[in-house]
Amino acid sequence: MNQKSWLGLALLPMLSTAAYAQDIDFSGDLRLGVVGLDRDDRNGQQVDDTEVDLRVRAGAQWNISDIYSAKARVAVTGNDSDFNGNLKFYTELPAGSSNINAGDMTFDELFVRARYGNWDHRVGRFQYQNRLDVVAPKSMSRTSSNSWNVHWTDGLHSRYRAANGWQYNFVLDYSTEDGASLVRRGPLNYQSSDSRITYYASVDKSDADGLFLQRSVDVTVIPSALYYNGVAAGDKTDYVTFGARLAMQWALRGESRFVAGAEIAHALDTPTLAAMGLPGLGDSGGNAWQVSVNVVDMAPGHSIGLVHGENDAGWLLSTDFTNNMSLTEIRWNWEVLSGHLFQIRVRDREDLIQRSSAVRKRHDVDYFVRYTISL
Repeated sequence: MNQKSWLGLALLPMLSTAAYAQDIDFSGDLRLGVVGLDRDDRNGQQVDDTEVDLRVRAGAQWNISDIYSAKARVAVTGNDSDFNGNLKFYTELPAGSSNINAGDMTFDELFVRARYGNWDHRVGRFQYQNRLDVVAPKSMSRTSSNSWNVHWTDGLHSRYRAANGWQYNFVLDYSTEDGASLVRRGPLNYQSSDSRITYYASVDKSDADGLFLQRSVDVTVIPSALYYNGVAAGDKTDYVTFGARLAMQWALRGESRFVAGAEIAHALDTPTLAAMGLPGLGDSGGNAWQVSVNVVDMAPGHSIGLVHGENDAGWLLSTDFTNNMSLTEIRWNWEVLSGHLFQIRVRDREDLIQRSSAVRKRHDVDYFVRYTISL
């Protein structure tokens, strides 16, 4: 990380004296861990890799009044071979990547907010996701900044909180012609001007003390973005998906709880099998699902969860689940103290259908051991 970048991060806590006068709240987190991968690849080769990853985020929120506020946050991510801290204002993720370039720093939040009555509005660059509320939270439709990744949404988010606890969310998500700021898989493409705005809406309810821990349904519409015969062919249509998630909980002894959750999702139109490089005729599947079982607080601060999910090749929205792959994961969380989280994960992933050009299915076994400090 260069001198100027370190100075920028260091100045945030140094301004704490002014924070009280200007009503500024500082926040941030640091995540450090070891990641390992053992891959049997589609070309017959084997990959065995281990690296140390780091992500740092630091932000400041200016509370202008009881209604209005503004927030800015920078995020930098890297590994043991690349962590230079170059500041760059990204407008989309690099092509084919699930993260900004290793070592780079960018703004992942830069928005103004208005909260009044039951309404909450944000305009600018912000974080928004809708994940299954379990030990290893994941989503088929909308995950932002998971793992060591840096993602964001450029646009508008409006939320209405009803008196009965239900929340109604609406997001307008802007993408450039070069790509999106969240993971979106090919042959989704944004070169058409009609595809630049993604429309997302959800209806959600959470109850930390009730039987129904989480209930949620959502819809995503990306106009003129699905090149169902491949981008080169030029034929395109809207990509429209629906999803639903449910998590339930039962008390065990003491403070421990058993939590079971599930999510299902479906895309109305999907790419052809040929466009996805898969054998056969016709369209690829558009279904996606996950199930999870968890014991939360089996001992004070200790939780464990198991998740299994599968994505058809035509489900193109998930950051957590690669399309045309199955995933099985076990994760242990230990809340060492407030704001300190130690986690261990072991994950197995495999292609559902062998690609036409592959000599075998890809099979990954990976793990991480990480520690996160949040302020």
